[in-house]
Parts: sequence; structure tokens; C-alpha cells
Amino acid sequence: MPVDFFIPGCKSTTTKDKFGLCDDPPPAKNPAYINENTPGKWIAEVENNSEIPVDFHAIDNCIKLLRPNGEPESRCDCMLHYKNSLLFVELKDRAYRGWISAGSKQVANTIQKFKENHNTTDFDKIEAYICNKQRPLAITGVNETAQRFKDKTDGLTLRVSRTINID
Repeated sequence: MPVDFFIPGCKSTTTKDKFGLCDDPPPAKNPAYINENTPGKWIAEVENNSEIPVDFHAIDNCIKLLRPNGEPESRCDCMLHYKNSLLFVELKDRAYRGWISAGSKQVANTIQKFKENHNTTDFDKIEAYICNKQRPLAITGVNETAQRFKDKTDGLTLRVSRTINID
């Protein structure tokens, strides 16, 4: 059965020049969400200097992605859609080792499921982000993980940064 990543119940829209992406601490039961007014809660910070409409689509805890055995599929937290661009985002608020590797697998898997259900040639740009509030400038282990991600996703670049720029 096809999976629609653009269902209205998982979508919100903003034109704010700066807003945050938030997710409840584990074990999260609610979807990720946009927060425009409380920067202390933001896991990722989105800079939208042109104030264009940005659609936020919650994925984890909102869109049903199941394995053939009926178990939930690993997936990232959300997706941003603006103009002809898609940004897949995994949100982390952790200091432990291995979060980049774990996040890259979640994002890569989500992108694969998206490709199975939507035509990616409809988009000019598809990017992937892992954002960690506790490690905003992560460097260790990124190059190797980014290369594996690129190989797994047919050339997409993985960005590890707390800030996402909308252009």
C-alpha cells in the first residue's frame, strides 16, 4: 500500500524568518513540531531569511511506515518542503557516541521509503540533516558516515548541523 508523506494531518506551514524544530524526549509518542517562539526548546534552528512559505511534515509518530512483518520502520523525525526542495531531518538531543551513525541510518531509510512512494524527479533539491542540540558543531566521525550515506542514497549529501538554511 502506498505511503503518502504529504498527508494534511502531519503538516504545518510557517513563513517566519527564524523558527525551531522540536521533538519530545524519548520515548517520544508525539510527532516532531515547529516552534516559533521558544528558542530554548529548539533542537534545530531554521533560518528562512526570505520568509518564504515552508511546509513542515512530521514523519516519526505521524506517518505509518511499516516493515513487511508489521513492525515500525526506522525513520527520521520530519521533512521540510519549500519551492521545489525537500529536506529530511533527524533531530537529536543527546551527548552519547554513535548518534551520527544512528541518525544517518534513519534519514537514509526514510529517503528510500520516500523514493518508493513518490517521484523524486519532481524536486530540484533533496537534502538530509542530522541536528543535535547538544553537539551543534559535530566533526568526529562525520566524513566516514557522510560517505556511506552518499553511497546508500545515490549521491545525496548528509549535513550535520544544528542550523538549516532555507534558500
